[in-house]
Amino acid sequence: PRGPPPPGYPRPGYSGHPPPDARGAAPPQAQRPPHPHAHHQAPPAQQAAPCGYQVRLSNVSPELTARDLAEAFGEVSSSRVESVDLLRDAQGRATGESLVVFGSMPDAQNCVRRYHGGDLNGRRLQAIFEGEVVATQR
Repeated sequence: PRGPPPPGYPRPGYSGHPPPDARGAAPPQAQRPPHPHAHHQAPPAQQAAPCGYQVRLSNVSPELTARDLAEAFGEVSSSRVESVDLLRDAQGRATGESLVVFGSMPDAQNCVRRYHGGDLNGRRLQAIFEGEVVATQR
């Protein structure tokens, strides 16, 4: 047979936790310092430059493409249309909503004046100005 375990070696049945105190409850464990990345917060956002002014369109015909919308709204804007996003559901079908970002506030406002309640491809649109959007850093 082998000799006794070396000093400091855990005894059989030893769990590594301190025994319960006289009342039967384990003594409170010492608090560990927080992990250095546990509560990491992003640094304050730098002042981002505006990238445009967003208009949300509803009741957009599902046959229209982003290019179709960009061309239509390009006619009412003096600067370029920055982006057009056709919103889709989980199955990839068009929801009838679109987000259009214009390079200037007057262009976004012209879009709302021209298309809110107006017709595009046989459908009466709702156009709502949602405000300034800024580029986000990733």
